[in-house]
Amino acid sequence: MKSIEIAFRAISRLAILVMITLICAANADAQGNNGRGKCMQAFGISFYLVKPGYEDEWLELYMKWHYPLLEYALAQGTLAEHKLFVPDGHGLEGAFTFAASFLSPDPQSAASAPLDRAGLIEQLFGVHMDAYVAGEKRRWEITLKHWDSDFIELDKTENPLSVYLPSAGGCSAH
Repeated sequence: MKSIEIAFRAISRLAILVMITLICAANADAQGNNGRGKCMQAFGISFYLVKPGYEDEWLELYMKWHYPLLEYALAQGTLAEHKLFVPDGHGLEGAFTFAASFLSPDPQSAASAPLDRAGLIEQLFGVHMDAYVAGEKRRWEITLKHWDSDFIELDKTENPLSVYLPSAGGCSAH
């Protein structure tokens, strides 16, 4: 239980950072990728703000129609970890209803799945495709806002330490 609390606090801090970044991004000029992180394990967070009173319905729809796609990615090694979070406290309440984290495998050990997303949806829900489409449409109807952010861990051992310089070496094990 303690590890869940620690993880949620970390996610909460990231969420605040993401919100500040999004607010500031409107005034910032776009920059190209500098090559940093090309060999790093990517971490992403999806935030969902759901209409009040529809949280349980959204969660049921997510688990029934979206989570099987994630289970496949986990089983195939194209996704290393997935967690679903809800706010616990008052700090970020109202900013989002659910946060889903996604940890990608190391690029050196990343697998490719036999089925692409369309093929997987056809395999999983083929005879129930109308129900799948209706379920996903409904989930997005009750989602007021959705935003994603991807992160890579900064290698603090690099010298010089910089977010602007490309990663020093090639893809080696960390």
